[in-house]
Amino acid sequence: MKSLLFVVLVALIMGKPVSADETKPNSTFMPKMRARVLALQADEIGVNKKVFPQEVWGVLMDTSFQDGDAYSLVVLADGSTSVYTSGASFIGAGQHTQVRNASTNFLTVANHYLSSAKAVTSYPLPPAGQVAFYFLSYGGVFSYSAPEEKLGDGKDKLSKLFYAAQQVIAEVRKIEKSRHKTSHK
Repeated sequence: MKSLLFVVLVALIMGKPVSADETKPNSTFMPKMRARVLALQADEIGVNKKVFPQEVWGVLMDTSFQDGDAYSLVVLADGSTSVYTSGASFIGAGQHTQVRNASTNFLTVANHYLSSAKAVTSYPLPPAGQVAFYFLSYGGVFSYSAPEEKLGDGKDKLSKLFYAAQQVIAEVRKIEKSRHKTSHK
């Protein structure tokens, strides 16, 4: 089942993001960007326990679909918010206040669920129909995955985190709609 998130992402792909970089479809971009984010250390983005005392300073949420499409939502404590897809990707959405606020909430919620995740050293995309959360923390990378349908139906212990991710993407979509309206006047 393709979620509301995928529908939102498709809507984003149809236009160009506001004041954000868009990359053209490229089969190597998403894997490279995922690998880069998952290898990050907090100090590389200017984050430490003094400026960001919560344990989880970044989250990457991956979703894969039956047709081979996938996307990653990335939120970092430095204010960065990006969406990488198997098509176009959107970088820099965190510069908008409403996206930043939703992203801050996403990180706060993620910190409540770190104890549900397991430490990992490999970061595969989830199988179709699954969602994987990768928690970037001062103690390493942790992961939790669950069926997308169960998360979306509120039947998984991390459903609130999934909903917080949807809110981030909804805010990105609002900005895109606003930009799209402005560019067609």
